[in-house]
Amino acid sequence: MAYLVNGRLLTPARIQAEEARIARDPQFGRITDLNERAKRVRMAAEFAAIDVMLIEQKTAMDPRPLDVGLIEREIAKQRALGNCRDLNRERQVREWIEWNLRLQRTAHEMTAGAARVTAEQVEAFYEENRQNFRGCALFEVSHIVKHINEEQTEEQARRGIDLALTELENGTDFATVAEMFSDCKENRGDLGEFHAGTMVPEFEDAIRDLEPGQRTGVFRTGFGFHVAELRSKTPAGFLTLEEVQEDIYRVLTKISEHREYSRMIAVLRDQANIEFVPDAARNETAAPYAADSTRVR
Repeated sequence: MAYLVNGRLLTPARIQAEEARIARDPQFGRITDLNERAKRVRMAAEFAAIDVMLIEQKTAMDPRPLDVGLIEREIAKQRALGNCRDLNRERQVREWIEWNLRLQRTAHEMTAGAARVTAEQVEAFYEENRQNFRGCALFEVSHIVKHINEEQTEEQARRGIDLALTELENGTDFATVAEMFSDCKENRGDLGEFHAGTMVPEFEDAIRDLEPGQRTGVFRTGFGFHVAELRSKTPAGFLTLEEVQEDIYRVLTKISEHREYSRMIAVLRDQANIEFVPDAARNETAAPYAADSTRVR
């Protein structure tokens, strides 16, 4: 199965490459019927591969020169990475850079007509989605840790953390016990303030429901055994428009550019001669198979 796009063969290999990329999209993972999923992925891959070839053809027909300085700066980066080992290799790298810069220029110009996002649109989006704009909770925690590593076995670490817990239960203050037993004695176990999402999940799971002044029991993370005490907690609050307006602007701009890009792709498709060829010859310059092909859009 192959396509001719303006007389140029789009090989099954290129479609398969798009299939491998598109199959990783979570939206297809939600399709439980494997046959239906494969069919949907294949269809999306065919459209995507055709679109890529149309953009490549549009790029190839653009005779405008590139910024020589930009090319040389990219070449210099590749030399620094060791990708220009000889003249032949450097020539190949240069051709690759020039082609990709041309593709980038084409893609950029295809979105140049996108509608500009206004401050009113940003504010309206914020008001419609205010409930989704929450900050992260802020915790202040002290902890005692006994590492499991080359120097300390799991059994030794467990004995050490149990001794620390016994001292705490006997009324010794947390900072003193941390200084006595912890493998991280800095600041007497005080981790300071950190936002939710900063620590490993096991650590945050252990402290999330504590109230200030409360302490966990012994729990384990990938680092070893811990006991933690919550010093303070600031719940996640709603973010203001000022805090999120730049992010909203970027998202709305991407949406606007995607719409314009899709519109331009549709124009290219409408102007193109795209033919389905069941038994196309496997060469990159195949002529149209008018008798055996089916016109598709």
